[in-house]
Formats: sequence, structure tokens, C-alpha cells
Amino acid sequence: MRSFFKTSCLSVAMLLFVSNMYSQQTITLKRNNTPTLTFFLVPHFNPLFGLGYVNPNKSLIEVAEGSQYFDEEFSPVIGVDSTETEVKARYNAFLDEMEVQSEEKQGWINKSRLRDKIVFTENGAIYKILDGDDREDKSLLGYYEVLLESDYVSLYKKNAKTLAVGLESTPYMTPAPEIVTEFQPMKTVYYVEFNGSGNVQKLPRTRRGVAKLFGDKRDVVKAFMKENKLRVTKDQDLKAIITYVNLL
Repeated sequence: MRSFFKTSCLSVAMLLFVSNMYSQQTITLKRNNTPTLTFFLVPHFNPLFGLGYVNPNKSLIEVAEGSQYFDEEFSPVIGVDSTETEVKARYNAFLDEMEVQSEEKQGWINKSRLRDKIVFTENGAIYKILDGDDREDKSLLGYYEVLLESDYVSLYKKNAKTLAVGLESTPYMTPAPEIVTEFQPMKTVYYVEFNGSGNVQKLPRTRRGVAKLFGDKRDVVKAFMKENKLRVTKDQDLKAIITYVNLL
């Protein structure tokens, strides 16, 4: 694996902007296309300006090492409206999109179908479309993997990938170093949904922070976590915590 330097804040900001822009696009199953590549994603555009170079015939995504997916194979799913007999899907962890495939058709699920579930029948994984912004005039729809559902508190997680961009390490920057890109997994982030609202809140990574979410129950929740030595960064421990909260 080639080593590379961290990019400037400007490059990172550009990455975040384009990633966020992509996450808002919605494409239905009937559309046989994918989002238009723009900005730094198109060939011939160099996000690092005078530094480095890019393959003139490919975008940074196309030359990136690694994968946008945790599982590149399309697998059977239920929960997707289609006139076809069988629909398969795979989750794009970089763009936070669900790609679907049916016979010769391929497209992306429309995220505006808030609260819909996509169930992978082979491994049992369930994804739900939820809103990550609780402001009435804003929305940030995304896919969240279901860990536990309840009428009071439901638990979800998101495993995402980011595109790291840098310069290949060369002595004295001569000749001009090549731009190196790589898809890298991010830390798992956990979320909770209250009362089936369709909005999720990011869980803090500390016991105290998690306990605060439950108002006047925070002291007993904190005591439960401490007594059982539960960590708020593990699936099974969080499921035990949320199950306990739902019993209070």
C-alpha cells in the first residue's frame, strides 16, 4: 500500500460537500442510471490544484484503492416495490445509497420513502430509511441498519466509508507525486429513534452521554451500565442497554 500525505482542509471540505450532495440525490428503481459525477469526481479535474496529477481518463473514485462497499455482491431483498419477481440490492457505504438490481434493470432506491425497510433475506440485515435532522424545515435522509426496534426506543447503526485523498510520498516532491485515493471504513456510529418518530439521534460514545438521553431515567440507566460493565460502542451491549430502557 502506497503511503500518502494528508490533504489540505480545502480538499477535505470539497470531499464532504460532494459526498453530502450525493447523499441527497434520489433515483427510483425504474431509472437505469447513477448520479452524475461532478466536481473533483470527473476526469481532468485536479482537487489539489498544482500538486500531483490524476489519470486523465478516470475519476478519483475510479482509481481509488479499496471498495465503496462492504459487500460488493447484490443479494436478494424484500421491501422494495417492483413489478419484477426478484429484486437484489447492495449498500453503497460511501454514498449512503441502496443500489438495486432486477433482471436487466439497475437503479437506486428513492430515499423519500421515509421509514421503509429493506430486508436482506440471506443474512437477515435490515436497513431503514430515517431522517438524521430533527428540524422541521430540514431533512437528512439516510440508511440505518436496524439493531433493535421498539415503540419507545429503537436502536440503529451506520457503517460508512470515506474517500481518503493524498499525495504519494516522494523525495523532495520530485517528480510531481501522484494523487493517491483510497476508500477507508469509518468508525461505527450508533443512533436511537424515540417513539417511532422517523428521526434518529446520534448516540454519544460515553456512558454519561448515553444516560443523559433518557431524562429522569438517566441515573438508573447509568447505574445499570456500570453494574453490568456495558460499553456504548458495542452492538450487543447497546442492545442490552436499550432493552433495559424499554422496560423502565
